[in-house]
Amino acid sequence: MILLLMRVSSISAQQKSNETDKIYGSDPLLYNGRYYTFFPPLNTLGNQYLDDGQFDTGSVTLRGVRYSDLILNYDIYNQNLVLKYNNNLGSAGLIVLSDAWLEEFTFKGKNFKLIQTVDTLKRICQVIGTGRSRIFYFWRKDLNLDNFYGAKNHIFSTPRKEMKIGTENHFNLFWNNKSFCSLFGPEKKNEIRNYIRKYNINVKKATDQKMTDLISFCNTLNTQ
Repeated sequence: MILLLMRVSSISAQQKSNETDKIYGSDPLLYNGRYYTFFPPLNTLGNQYLDDGQFDTGSVTLRGVRYSDLILNYDIYNQNLVLKYNNNLGSAGLIVLSDAWLEEFTFKGKNFKLIQTVDTLKRICQVIGTGRSRIFYFWRKDLNLDNFYGAKNHIFSTPRKEMKIGTENHFNLFWNNKSFCSLFGPEKKNEIRNYIRKYNINVKKATDQKMTDLISFCNTLNTQ
């Protein structure tokens, strides 16, 4: 009787597992997250995402495993990486990828990592450059009440970034060209200042490519 019950229980569990696979997919590493259920207040202007509400193709690394051709969006208001998927039944769904397993991701031509800050919290940041020193952007948005002409709607701010330079274990904050240059020694600061002037760089507004070139130049000075 016990063996019979064990067999029935095993068959039932297998059937349940198969049905779950049909709905959520068979990879528990990728689909281990919670449903994305954030909805801004009615008539809110703007959106909670880094760019816009349009999902785009990207890649994700979870526990050393890289997944490509995923449909993603980055909610910088809630600091969630959102995966859009279609299950085997044809229904679309949104899940927040687990912070515990997330290591890095690419999205709209940008590279992001989940790093642990000095206060032991994990934060998502955009990474600029690949050398010894890199630039890190920590993105956010605020949700405010729009009182323009007496309106009572909410409005998301434009994307805002906190800019830092350093390694994953040590950061230094900068906010303009002067503060950027001051993070380097006197013998390097003048060369970096000249480079910034030559290429007309404003670190607050420069493109990712210009900032990549700038930090690459700074890293060449570290090897001299």
